[in-house]
Amino acid sequence: MNQQDLLISGGHVVTLDPALGDIEAGDVLVRDGRIAAVGPTGTVLPADAEPHGVRRIDARGRLVIPGMVDAHRHVWQGALGAATPDTSLMGYVTRVVQDVAPGFDPDDIYAGTLWGALQALHAGVTTVADWAHNLRGPGHTDANVRGLRDSGIRGVFLHGGPGTDTAGFFGRPGGRHPDDAARVRDEHFADGDGRLRMGMALRGPAFTDEAATRADVAYARELGLPISVHVGMSGFPGTVAALDRLGLLGPDINHAHANQLTEHEWQLIADSGGSVAVSPTVELLMALGTHPANGPAAGYGIRTGLGVDTTTSAGTDLFSEMRLALAAERSRTAAPAIARDEAVGTVTPDPRDVLRLATAGGAEAWHMAEEIGTLTPGKQADLVLVDLRAPHLDAFGDPVAALVLGAGPSDVETVLVGGDVVKEAGRLVGAHAEAARELVTASRRRIRARVAAVAGAGS
Repeated sequence: MNQQDLLISGGHVVTLDPALGDIEAGDVLVRDGRIAAVGPTGTVLPADAEPHGVRRIDARGRLVIPGMVDAHRHVWQGALGAATPDTSLMGYVTRVVQDVAPGFDPDDIYAGTLWGALQALHAGVTTVADWAHNLRGPGHTDANVRGLRDSGIRGVFLHGGPGTDTAGFFGRPGGRHPDDAARVRDEHFADGDGRLRMGMALRGPAFTDEAATRADVAYARELGLPISVHVGMSGFPGTVAALDRLGLLGPDINHAHANQLTEHEWQLIADSGGSVAVSPTVELLMALGTHPANGPAAGYGIRTGLGVDTTTSAGTDLFSEMRLALAAERSRTAAPAIARDEAVGTVTPDPRDVLRLATAGGAEAWHMAEEIGTLTPGKQADLVLVDLRAPHLDAFGDPVAALVLGAGPSDVETVLVGGDVVKEAGRLVGAHAEAARELVTASRRRIRARVAAVAGAGS
């Protein structure tokens, strides 16, 4: 079905394309799901030349930015918001991965994934790398993919475990990645669907032995799929060095977290062409390291994106992640001067740097920069309108700074994915959006009952 042409008109357009820059009063023309043109208002499609059937969206008083890219999120946990606000990593593993996750049946995976993806869209996240690690069989896996697809989000479905043995898969050496991944690739991704693509969520050296790590990576590469692994978390030293020792590093690996890497390990990632995903809120609240890794990654020229990680311990948006990435990195770089009791003269990074992390950076980290991440003609029409007329965003200075320092999901007025309007006038649209709350409410009741029954049986 042909999409209606759209003219996003009169907004402050932040293209993040160095050749185009910002346009204070600009238009974006969307045709056939892609950005057809960007320019000052009235030059892209003059009013007297506007063809019949073009829908004009008034963007005056709004900031128009590329759709945000969440580079690392466990989307199925969308149903479990704020379930573990006071836990360390191992507390999260015990409570969520070992205790609660087995209570999900395929319908619950569908509801949680749909709800989690809609949470992302509501917050202006148009692409998500979904680290799906509650796949207990083909039914769970198919439901996860269907939840992503029905939401309308763009994404990378990262096929994880655990099969039927959670503790054995994540907590003990040995075993290999579920071989259902080949079926999933062939059944769900063989047609090259433009919205969703597939990758592999692997345990890596932190959560299994070297033989299993080698076999898992070989399986992913046999299938031609990109890889994500958790590395550099406190208590799991030497994970990148182990991958290097096994001869496994490469440009197809995205390294999640990377908080406690040595300089040698940073250089190994840089030399391999790998990428990094940083989740500041979870990393600091769960004490994965002393600081998020966006600064060190930038210093080594590594492709880096931002991610929420898990909504059991963080919010659902990248605005808060941008703020924390900005503040934490300024604190890290200023620490030597502060330790000497010296006044700090210059602080870095700046707000635009972290906006880039949340957009173009995530696209680069997942090899999608040719399609998304900037408002460049020819790319997919994934874009977000943020209402700058709210009192807390009415900037005297740079509106990008106002966005990074003050915006939240409720300020996101309009969201497009591939030219489709998925949020308008501040509300998600579509049949799945309307049904999702009822689905997730019923799912939570089922999950609580199952978890309580298991706990009661074991007492």
